[in-house]
Amino acid sequence: MSNTLIDGLKERVSQAITINTSVGVILPSSNYSDMMQALFEYMSSRNDHFWVYLAISKPYENIVKQFEYASQMTNIRFIDCVSRAAGITNKDPNCIYIESPSYLEKIIIEIMNIFKEVGDQLQKTLIIDSLTSLSIYNDNALVTEFFTHLINRTRLKDIHTFSLAIEEEMDDYINKIMYLRSNKIIKLRESFI
Repeated sequence: MSNTLIDGLKERVSQAITINTSVGVILPSSNYSDMMQALFEYMSSRNDHFWVYLAISKPYENIVKQFEYASQMTNIRFIDCVSRAAGITNKDPNCIYIESPSYLEKIIIEIMNIFKEVGDQLQKTLIIDSLTSLSIYNDNALVTEFFTHLINRTRLKDIHTFSLAIEEEMDDYINKIMYLRSNKIIKLRESFI
């Protein structure tokens, strides 16, 4: 069943990212690991894409332990917002470490700088993991302003965004900005397949 679920998620991710400039995914925490697996399998299969993965839910080091091939992928860069805040001082050429998830302007600057370096040969996609985690570190008005500004900037630069939100952690603010700023919403249920 797990492979069927992951294959189904990969198919939905593939269709949504290709067609829409901004995709919001609302999922139960029980499906988070499956979504991560589907995302990383999909990203590793698409050499015609360049990805920036904004890690707010878990440190880069944990992601690389879970998906060992992720650190070897040349078409993905990570921005880790939680390691420095937790006192972890690792360095990795594939990852930019931000001091805290509350440094919202710095996060936007780093995202746009990475995509600027890539040029226009590849389709560019930003993965935000996750908006609900970002709201833990910032007040809702700041998260709304950050997300609105980021979506506007990425659309102008033809960068697709794929934003995750954990259903159990969502409040009215996150729900509202996801629906208002996303071209497509995918709402997963534990038994969606």
